[in-house]
Amino acid sequence: MNSLQKRIIIELLITPMTVIPALAGGTLLLLCEVIGGYSAFFGFSGLVIAAGAFATNLVLNFDNVSKRAIRQQQKQTTDKKERELDNLDRRLAKTSDDQDENALRNLRVLYKSFCSDVEGGKLSENVPPQMLDSIDELFDTCVEKLERSYEIYKTAEKMTGRLNRDLVDQRNKIISDVETSVHNLADVINEARALKFKNEDDDLRQLQKKLASQLEVAKATEDGMADFMNANSRINDKLKEYE
Repeated sequence: MNSLQKRIIIELLITPMTVIPALAGGTLLLLCEVIGGYSAFFGFSGLVIAAGAFATNLVLNFDNVSKRAIRQQQKQTTDKKERELDNLDRRLAKTSDDQDENALRNLRVLYKSFCSDVEGGKLSENVPPQMLDSIDELFDTCVEKLERSYEIYKTAEKMTGRLNRDLVDQRNKIISDVETSVHNLADVINEARALKFKNEDDDLRQLQKKLASQLEVAKATEDGMADFMNANSRINDKLKEYE
């Protein structure tokens, strides 16, 4: 059972109509030998009432409770993501140029606007969920690249000569890739918004193809960075041996 399912079950269980009869019934059952009389009957009845209240709540309020739980979980996830992005923004602001933090800020504004459109139902119903997932994935890929650009920046500070220049060039290329992805993402989102006003399958297929191509390029760059970052990590480990 995942955290969302647990949240839903807890909200359905913990209500006055379930908790009060359950507590009263359980207490009477525990004390039935002391109290005697009909305490066992009333105790059992209290548990039955609590179970009935839970079943009724499950049938009548499951949809509302589920939607509320999903919204709460989404808010928690969004808040955590925003804190992580704020932290990244503060780190990027400490670098020697402003291209990286500007790329991140533009990306965040663009993505937040897109999410507002999705939540507000401003996008065409013809836009498939897979396309929305791809936009999310492209956003996350850009953020990961900016994270790596900062790691490279910190490593380059410790280097001199050709190695320093190579690291700087690599970082500049990453930032340039992110800037290109941000511009392309803006185009895709604007075209997705335009689908609200024109309902042509060819336009949608072309848009999906464009987004898939951009995501493929972003991932290819990300894969190409893996070996470089492994080497970068080994350099950092070696430097620590001399600190």
